[in-house]
Amino acid sequence: MKLENVKRDDWILGGVALLLVIDLLFLPWFDLGFGFTSTATGAPDGFFGVIAVLAGLALIADLGVERLSPETKLPALSGSRSTTRLALAGVAALFVVLKFIWHVHFSLFGVGFWGGVVLAGALVYLALHARGEVAVK
Repeated sequence: MKLENVKRDDWILGGVALLLVIDLLFLPWFDLGFGFTSTATGAPDGFFGVIAVLAGLALIADLGVERLSPETKLPALSGSRSTTRLALAGVAALFVVLKFIWHVHFSLFGVGFWGGVVLAGALVYLALHARGEVAVK
């Protein structure tokens, strides 16, 4: 296990994925009134949030295994670990979007929702960048 194999871009991608997981699990996504809030993994339709959390955790695990234990072979989409991470980022973002579509009530959205949207977009962007499809200026 060698931490020098982990590049700056890997730390950023993993960090954004971790922040998204924390957002989905703990920050208030809906303000239900009377001081009650619900996270992305809570009602209504918490399974969207749960799937996004699992995709984020899988992305972190995939990145960790590839960088910290390069001799370990894992299945990959199209033979590429970066493609696999892009797909996982896309799944996480898709389920954040689905949670939004099923519950479009702008007056009810809390800080967790807005943070989740930004983090999901950033996660997909960073995964695209890591795959080499987006040039950072």
